[in-house]
Amino acid sequence: MATLPARPDGLRPMLAPVDRPAPSTGVIDLVNAYRRHLMLFILVAGGIVLSVLALTLLQTPRYTASATLVIAPHPAEVGSDRTTPLSDPAADSSVDTQVELLRSRTLAGLVVDRLRLADAPYFDELMHDPSWRDSVPLLATSRRELTASTRRDAAIERLQRGLDVHRTAQTFALTLTFEHRDRVLAAAIVDTFVRAFVVQSGAVKREGSDAADALLRGQLAGARREVEAADGALGRYKVAHSLMSVQGGTIAEEQLSTLDGQVALARAGEAEATARLQTARQQLAHGSSGDDLGEALGSPVIQQYRSQRAVLSAQVADLSGRYGPKYPPLAAAQRQVADLDKQIQGEINRTINNLEAQREVASRRTGSLAGSAGGARAQVVSNNVASIALGGLQLRSDTAHQSYAQLLTRLNEIGTQSATTRSDARVVSFAAVPVRPSSPNLPINLLVGALLATAIGLGVVFLRQGADHGIRTLEDVEGRLQLPYLAGLPTLGSAVRRVGGSDPISALVDHSGSAYAEGYRNLAASVLQASGSGEVRTIALTSALPNEGKTTAAIGLARIVAMSGVPTVLVDADMRRPSIANALGLRPAVGLQQVLEGEATLDEALMPDADSPLTILPMLRTGLTASGVLGNGGFDTLIDDLKSRFEVVIFDASPVLPVVDGRLIAKKVDATVLLVRWRKTPDAAVEMAIHLLQSLGAKLTGVALSRVDLHALARSGYGDPAQFMGSYSSYYTN
Repeated sequence: MATLPARPDGLRPMLAPVDRPAPSTGVIDLVNAYRRHLMLFILVAGGIVLSVLALTLLQTPRYTASATLVIAPHPAEVGSDRTTPLSDPAADSSVDTQVELLRSRTLAGLVVDRLRLADAPYFDELMHDPSWRDSVPLLATSRRELTASTRRDAAIERLQRGLDVHRTAQTFALTLTFEHRDRVLAAAIVDTFVRAFVVQSGAVKREGSDAADALLRGQLAGARREVEAADGALGRYKVAHSLMSVQGGTIAEEQLSTLDGQVALARAGEAEATARLQTARQQLAHGSSGDDLGEALGSPVIQQYRSQRAVLSAQVADLSGRYGPKYPPLAAAQRQVADLDKQIQGEINRTINNLEAQREVASRRTGSLAGSAGGARAQVVSNNVASIALGGLQLRSDTAHQSYAQLLTRLNEIGTQSATTRSDARVVSFAAVPVRPSSPNLPINLLVGALLATAIGLGVVFLRQGADHGIRTLEDVEGRLQLPYLAGLPTLGSAVRRVGGSDPISALVDHSGSAYAEGYRNLAASVLQASGSGEVRTIALTSALPNEGKTTAAIGLARIVAMSGVPTVLVDADMRRPSIANALGLRPAVGLQQVLEGEATLDEALMPDADSPLTILPMLRTGLTASGVLGNGGFDTLIDDLKSRFEVVIFDASPVLPVVDGRLIAKKVDATVLLVRWRKTPDAAVEMAIHLLQSLGAKLTGVALSRVDLHALARSGYGDPAQFMGSYSSYYTN
């Protein structure tokens, strides 16, 4: 009986189940876990970085304009140039107040109105930020018409949201910034903000003066009314009590003084008129014709009459001397003289009467003036009594005038103060039109994108690792499954650098010196030397689930054993889904089922492998009931017959979990290999398959991993011989 070379003494510990604790998760395990998922990390992180880069390049460039203000609070004192000390807490509060004013809706409204940002074209320029979606008709956002007030409110909110005001440390410098895609508009907005703020700052400073001015004007109007009321009451009282003053005295006192003088003069005139009348009467009583009366002598009429009489008397005398008494001109002249005498006498009589009238008038005038003087004297006495109340009214009037004068003086001071009030803010630098965009910032975005990509990539790998419960390494097999690790069967692409036209089955022949073929040699050595006596004749390859690479592994194991010079037969025992004939390109006429049913002999069913010394017992797709066939003695007889012809019999059994066939075959053979697909087969499925095999008493030799990516395993294969592949890769060809 031909066998593989006897196992060395040190091989048994590797094949026997190793009693070791389940692997703990340490730093190295985490590093290896991330190394295993390096490609996933690269894909996720690279996608995020590319997305960030694409979004950055698609963003509309935005420019930031900035201006600087200095707040230097001044006291609102007339004639004072003192500034508030920078260490004064009140000054800090003032600066904070200025910052809030800069952010106020009122100031933003002023800027909107001055720049006409609420008008339709300017509003669209301010509010709309074009993006790549605008170039796509279906994705472009439609804009609805807004009213003027709505546009103004929206523009104000946009300015408030976009304006950034920050204080430089604890200084009194404030920096205003505004970002917009239109750099000219951004600079104009910032400049308008600082200009409007400087003006408004002075206005706010003057608000106190204006409020005081308005208050004083109201008080002044009240004081004026009070003065008018006091003066009116005083005047009315003076008028009512004849207390009107003239040159320091009252009118009554002035009238009394005047009347007293006039009474004296009137009495003197009356005495004079009486004396003149008495003199004239005395002269007339002593026989005077009145010619010698003083008033007659001084009367121009009488004097005129006397002059005319003198002339006529001369004519009469002349005519009497020349003519007789009956001379008409003489008679006429004499008559004229007589008439003049009558007229003269009449004038004298009138003069006497006039003297009497003058005396009567003087007497009455004196009486009247004396009465008036008496009344004025009584008024003066009354006024002296009324002057006591007049003093109170005068005091009230003087007080009202004094208050009015004080308010007027304070109002003038407030007006002067308002005119000299200075703004607390001044512009250090206006906004220059920015040249370079502030966003998107490609280096920052890439840095943030790289950090984000790293974090998300690590998170995805962590989640993938948490969801990945597949078997990966020798440590996983012997630590978690508590079974010997037989071998790792690599994928052709990871084990052979230049595959050529080979497939996973033909590569064992085409590249027999490669790491791919060495994996199957490891499996063959591990299985054939698993028994203590070295007498392993029958081997079953099974898996927990379909599509684990079981058929490829069975063909590879059988070819490797056959190519070593050991007569080997490969039996397709997967009675539900046979695949060996199809994989090797065979067209059998009869198969295992015909042999078991007695329809054909074993010799008729056996077929040679075209590429190796291997013999194949294929399976045809028929309605054979596997459990019935495996349960009778026919299958046991077939095994004995095959063992008599070949040194090694390898069965490609069906998966353990779907059907019972594989478990029944595993119970009948010397060694059973459980194929587990690397990193794919769930732990629960593997554990359940092991339990089912062990419950039937199957000789479970160990676990072999299929479809192992040697490159990935070498990067993160801590706990597996593949981690040292870089050191011994020179032992393999191709």
